[in-house]
Order: sequence, then structure tokens, then C-alpha cells
Amino acid sequence: MERDLSTIRIILIFFAGITILFLLHLLQELLVPLLLAMFIALLMQPTLVWFEKRKFPLWLSVSIIWIFLLLLFFIVGAVIYQTGRDIYLEKEFIFAQVQDKSTGFLTLYERIIGKPLDLTHLLDKVTSGISSEFIMDNSSSIFGKLGTLFEEILLTAIYLVLILSGILKYENYFMYLGGEAKSTRYIKAFEEVKNSIVSYMKVKLIISLLYGIGVAIICWAFGLQFAFFWGFIGFVLNFLPVFGAIIGLVPVFLMALIQFNSIYTVVILIVISYAFHFLLSSVIEPIYLGNRTALNTIAVITGLLFWGYLWGVYGMFLSVPLMVLTKVILSQIEGTEVIVRLLGIQNE
Repeated sequence: MERDLSTIRIILIFFAGITILFLLHLLQELLVPLLLAMFIALLMQPTLVWFEKRKFPLWLSVSIIWIFLLLLFFIVGAVIYQTGRDIYLEKEFIFAQVQDKSTGFLTLYERIIGKPLDLTHLLDKVTSGISSEFIMDNSSSIFGKLGTLFEEILLTAIYLVLILSGILKYENYFMYLGGEAKSTRYIKAFEEVKNSIVSYMKVKLIISLLYGIGVAIICWAFGLQFAFFWGFIGFVLNFLPVFGAIIGLVPVFLMALIQFNSIYTVVILIVISYAFHFLLSSVIEPIYLGNRTALNTIAVITGLLFWGYLWGVYGMFLSVPLMVLTKVILSQIEGTEVIVRLLGIQNE
């Protein structure tokens, strides 16, 4: 009888998991802004507490945080726009360098294909393709994507205001939800999620900032163009677990190949940048992070692939906080002890 009940429970958990995965994928447009807002709110909670101790009204505290995040968003957009504009203004120099560096490739292409590749004609074709007619013909797709992005940002902003307005009273909510018997358990689980995610995000923010500044300084020291932008890309992509910083060095490598005539300069630049990343991610970050996320490396990589497949780029950036959340939720469910142990490192 007990074996039958255990089998039925495993089957029910399996089908429940399939259903949850389907709903997560189906409701992606609603859940991604909600989770993003929730994680931002967790980071902002200490600031709210600071405002509360100084007798700031809640509406004023939330407004200050919301305006600060909005300004930060516009600054990031301005940096991307200005750098894109600068790169466009330098397109003739970049094309001349590419044409000069690709002489050997063009010769090899001509030998294999039997006809030369005219890069000038190819560039003119690409430039003419990005015209007003091209934009008008594809305006529905372009504006559709911009509209989707605006909707996600608006939803995130709305969710953030709502969550910030009630996050200081989370203990009352758990007390109402579970009563005195279960509220302590819920509060403890919430505190575990909050402390793990906030600790991870704070350390990751500091490490990413140091990495971005370091890459910008290294690129500037070597005389690489758009050094600040490469540092900015490094800062953003370092939030992507495991592979982010390495991916961020790809445009640095390509720009160095285009700009510098010496391959040794390119190699030294990349080696120094990667060595700096290795020092931060493999030496300094573990010292300050320790076991606060309570996730092992395999769990982090698995979460990166899983949430990336489910929610794309958003899922990849949110993978570690989501894995922490998943681990805590599973720890509250009887019969999932093995999965919890597979996911994490035992907290001391």
C-alpha cells in the first residue's frame, strides 16, 4: 500500500512538473517582468528600510527608487545610442581596416570559388539595404519588437511599484497566509531566498563593475577604440553566469583584430583581459560570495541552459536567482530532498 502511494505521488509530481513548465513558457510575457521586478525589489528593500527609519512616507520612498531606476535605464540607453553613433561615424575606417586585413582571406576565397569577392560592392549593398525603404517595409516587425520591449518595461515598472509598496509588510502577509503555525516556516524560507539573492546580486554587481572598469582601462591603455563601451559590455555580460564575461571579450577581440596590425598586441590584450576576469571570478568572487547562493557549479550551468531555453536571454540572466528560488521551494516539499541535495551545497 505504501509503495503504491509512493508511486502515485511520484507520478503526480512528474505531471505537475510538466504542467508548471508549460505554464512558465506560456505565461513568459507576464512572469519575466514580475520576477525581474521582484528581484529588483529585494535589492531595494534595504533602501526602503533606510527611508522608513528616517520617517520618509512610503509613496515618496518608492517614487525616489523608481525615478532613480528610470534615470539609470535612460543613461544605459544613451550610452548604447552614442556608442552606436560613434561606430557608425567610423564605418569607413573600420571597413578599410577589414578590407586590408582580409586580403589573404579574399585570395583564398577567389581560389576556391573561382571569382573574386568585392567587399566594396558588398558594403554598398548592405548600406543600401539599410535605407528608408527597408525600414518602411519592415516597420511592422521593428515596431512590434519595440512595442513588446516597451510593454515588458512598463509591466516591470508597475510590478515594481506594487511589490515595493508591500515588501516591508511581508511578515504580516505570511502570518495571514499560514497562521501562527506555518508563518514562521514561510518567513524563514523567504528570508533564505532574500538573503541568498541579495548577497549574490550585491557581490555580482561589485565584481561586474570592477570587471567593466578594468576592461575599459585595459582597452584604453592599449589604445583600442571605444574602450568605454567594451567595458560597459563586459559589465553587463558578466551578470550572465559562467560564460558572460568570455562572450563579452569577443567584440574586444574582433575590434583589436580590425584596429591593430600586430597579432601579438591582440593576443596580449585578450590574455590580460581574461586573466583579470579569472582573478575576479575564480579568486575574489568566491571569497566574498562563499556558500550564500547554496548552489553548486553543475546546478548553475544546468539552470543557465534550462532557463535560457525556456525564457531566452531573460532566463539566462535570471537563472541563478531562479535556481535559488527553486531550491528553497523544493526544500519545503516533502519527498524532494534528493533534488535539493543535487542542486545545492549544504549550508553550514
